[in-house]
Amino acid sequence: MSTAATGPRLTQHDREGIRDAVERACAESRAVWQSIVLFGSRADPRRLGGDIDLLVMLDPLQPVDVYRFTQRLRLALEDRLGEQRIDVVVDDGHGDGIFPSLAREKGVELWSNN
Repeated sequence: MSTAATGPRLTQHDREGIRDAVERACAESRAVWQSIVLFGSRADPRRLGGDIDLLVMLDPLQPVDVYRFTQRLRLALEDRLGEQRIDVVVDDGHGDGIFPSLAREKGVELWSNN
């Protein structure tokens, strides 16, 4: 995974809004986030446009209803960032999908809570 120093294409307002939205969704859901990763076109400073693709990795030892967490996160993101195209992937460590692994591998970690 890359680090945020590679220059993801997010404004400071977007970065603050994303972190605040994740914190809010966690507080409302009693979830604990481990890391927030930006992936897709916005993770690449050489590309233009694109939606915001986020991977939020949750602590697998803190059970949470992933569907409800995702809904709360979407509402919090809209409150903080307005109407934007934002794709959210939530990984609670209990799934077996390849997509979160790819997002981690190719993404830029914005924050780690480890």
